[in-house]
Formats: sequence, structure tokens, C-alpha cells
Amino acid sequence: MGRLAALADTSGKGKAGLADSGGRNLAVLAALALLFSACGEGRAGPAHVGWGEAEAAWRAGQLTAYTKWQSLDPDTPEGREALALLERADVSYRAGVEALENGEEGARESLAAGARIAPMNPAYYLRLARACRDQGIVLRSAEYYSKYLAAFPSGEESDRARAELQDLDPQMAGIFDPPEGDPATAAAPPEADDGPWLAALGGVLVGLMLALTGAALSRWLSGRGVSLQRLVERSPEFHPSVAYLIGSLRHELLKHRIGAAKDALASDALDDEQLEFLRGRLFGGQPLEQAWEGHLVGFERALGSRIDLRRDTSFRKAGRAIRTIATLEPGLSGSGAARARAVRKLGKAHDTLIAFDAKLSSLVGGLVRASVDEELLREVVDAVRGEHSASRVDLDELVVVGPDEPIVLEVFRVDLVLVLKNIVRNAILAVGRDGPPRRLRLDVDIDLEPTGDETVRIRVLDSSSETLDPSVIFDRRIDRGLGLVAAAVHRYGGAIDVEAVDDPGYRKAVVISFFRMDADLRASLVPGA
Repeated sequence: MGRLAALADTSGKGKAGLADSGGRNLAVLAALALLFSACGEGRAGPAHVGWGEAEAAWRAGQLTAYTKWQSLDPDTPEGREALALLERADVSYRAGVEALENGEEGARESLAAGARIAPMNPAYYLRLARACRDQGIVLRSAEYYSKYLAAFPSGEESDRARAELQDLDPQMAGIFDPPEGDPATAAAPPEADDGPWLAALGGVLVGLMLALTGAALSRWLSGRGVSLQRLVERSPEFHPSVAYLIGSLRHELLKHRIGAAKDALASDALDDEQLEFLRGRLFGGQPLEQAWEGHLVGFERALGSRIDLRRDTSFRKAGRAIRTIATLEPGLSGSGAARARAVRKLGKAHDTLIAFDAKLSSLVGGLVRASVDEELLREVVDAVRGEHSASRVDLDELVVVGPDEPIVLEVFRVDLVLVLKNIVRNAILAVGRDGPPRRLRLDVDIDLEPTGDETVRIRVLDSSSETLDPSVIFDRRIDRGLGLVAAAVHRYGGAIDVEAVDDPGYRKAVVISFFRMDADLRASLVPGA
């Protein structure tokens, strides 16, 4: 059922492709709808959760994934496997949480190890939120608080979490209020009678198989995930996740295990000591194929159906090389011609994976980039003006002035947008509390430092008479939204400040500053820069 649900969740493009085939393919959609109803989608009760549905929920990053895994029947092979994996993953999750709470090293590695095995118990989100808050990682802390409250909207602990989140960011106030009524006393939905549906299910399945023609299936397959390169080109909001996933893959597998073979393979003839080292790195510990599949699952779980690495040419070649190496242990342990053949195959597979690693390095190196131009500034303004609270403020003047030349910063674009949205939102709400004329301006300038570095200053000017103490934005414990902004800016080596301005009609400006990207690197990315 989970795999069929994944089919139904295919992108709108895939569904349109089915519909274009005419009545025959419209029947597919109708059959799917009937099938989902027949299977009782959305009905409560562990008995209706199958392995496919539980696995799909995990890969899609759903908060309900842990509960679905727990609810699998322990008397089935799938249920026993799921519960065993949950226990294994929990060891890593617990170690990661405790390391983060104690400020010890290895927290990220332990949490990532758990994420490759099974879903996390949502109860850990609160501990992670508090640990991140205490260490000043406020943006991540707010995310974990939000996840915890989405999973546990009611209860004393949830009330405390809600208050802590509102202290961290008052703008979140009310967003995660518990639903009306007490879920514990809400009437359970009546059990549906499965009898009539069982008969209908067989007919629907037959109709579905007949209706899914080769052309429709082909269109559906083409509407599945895209390559990693294509995803990062289309969706900059996924750049931080992709960078983390690539970093884990390169460090844990391609560098630590595959890359370690480089020096040994460079020898004209491998001696016994070098061969023993190779066997230990390549075949000791977790089998290479399992380690590779674990990383693929990590990508799919984080990015969902948006990506299909098994259709990605680079990942397919790397996967074949991994599988080739996995078969070479007997040959490397042998002698004579058998050993020589194994070494040659290992060398070719090693070259493939080193090239793959270089490609990943180039890809991730291009992700921490943000072009600062008028288009970006207007995107931020339009997004904030579309929010309910900001849309109620009538501005007498809104000016957006982009830079005169291309500017690229070493910042994830999604983070830069988040920072600017917070500043613009605060400015609009502040001028809204004043009388007219209400003015707002965004502009960019570049300062040349004595060192030769260039500092890019993005300013948000407003006409509000309210004062803003610069010390507030440097204290992450005292926050009105700008504390979160300061944390994000500082993470990229930037600065944030409040300045008085001489510009007529404006009282102050919140300014964020970053060093401009190195000129040589900028020239390779921005034509004419």
C-alpha cells in the first residue's frame, strides 16, 4: 500500500502525463482513488499499516514514520526486522543526543548513523532543541522545537516546549498552539466494514493492471526523481541538506575507505603488508555494499521522491564500482595471476570512485553560493508582503535597489533569504506601528577593506521611530527574531549591526555584511565578474 501511495504522490507533471493519454489513463487515476479508499487510507489503527507504507513514510521524512514502524506486526518477518532496526538506530540516536547535550564530539556522526538505519523517536526532538538552544544553534533549535510540537501538540511537556520556542522566537507564538478539544477524549472513528471493500479491491486491482499501459507507466517513471545535479540546479532550498549528505558520503566511505587504497595501488607490486592494509580498509567492518546503500537511503530519506539516485549516471557508475570491489576479496587473498587480475580490477574501480569523489567535491563546492542582485531582494520583499501580518501594513514608499555589478557570497541562498526575510518582516511591522509616511528601502553596497578584501553590505532601511539596541542582536538569549538572524549570519563569518542613516525619510538601517567571494573563484562562476 505504501508503494502505491508513493505512486499517487508523484509530481503534478507525472499526473498530467497520465491524464494526457485520454480516457484510458483517466481510468488509472480513478482506479487509484478507489484503491486508496478500499485500503482505508487515513484510517487510524496499527493493523492497517504495512511495511511498504511504513518504509515510504520514513523515506519521505514524515513525523509519523516512527509510530508506523512501531505498529508493524512483530509476528511477521517485516515487523521483526523493523523493530530490530529501531533498536539499533536508537543506540546511535541516543548517543548523538547525549553527545550534543554534553558538548562532546561525534554528535553529528552518531545522529547520521541512526538516520541511515531507521526513523528517530520524535521524543528526542525536544532534547535536541534544548541542546541546540543551549549551544547557541538557534535556527536548528527552532526547527527541532517545531518538529516536537507537531508530533506532540498537547501535554505538560508540550506546553513547556511551546513556551521555550516562543522565548526563542516570539514570531512563532500561536503557530503551534494545541488543537481545540482534548485528543485523548475525542471519539474514535467508527471501524469501517472491510467486507464489501475486499470484493471491490480485487476488481479494482485487475482494472488498474489493465489500465496501466506501457506508455502511462513510462510517463510515470519519467515523473519520478531527478539526478542530484538536476535537483541542485532546480531547488536551492535543498542545498544545505545535499551538502551535508555529500560530506558524509565523501568522508565516511570515499575518503576513509576507498581513498585509503590510493598509496597502496600506486606501488608497482603490492607486498603482503600493503595487501593486508587494503583488505582491512576495504573489507573490514561494515560491508562496502551495505555502507553504499546506507548512504543512498540517507539521500532518499532526506530528499524524498524528488531524487532518484539509481537513475543518476554518476551514482550508477559508482555503485557498479563498489559492487566490483566487494567481489575482489578472494582474489586479493590469493596469489599469482588471480591476485594480479584482482588488483587490476581494483585499480579501475578505484579510479572510477576517485573521479566520482572529485565530481561530488566540485558539486558541493558550488552550493554555498548566493548571487546578490535585485531579483533576490524583490523575491524577499514579495514573500514577506505575502504574509498576513506584513500585508496589512500600507507602505507609502518601498524602494529596492540592486547592486551595479554581479555579487556572489559564500552563503547558502536559502539561508540568506531566510535572514533577509526576518529583517524585512521586522522592519515592515515596525513602520506599521508608526504613523505615515511609512517607508522601506533595500540596497547593497561594497566597501573595499585595507586588506584588499571587499565587504558586501546589504541594508534594510526603515522610517520607524522605534529604537533598536544593537546589543540585543548579539545576545542570542534575548531574541525578537534578530537573535536568530545573528546566529545565521555569524555562522558564515558575517556581521550584523544597526546604523543611523542620513538618507531623508529614513531613521535607521539593519545591515548584514559578508566578505565577497574571492575574485578568482568569482570569475569562474560569474561571466564578466
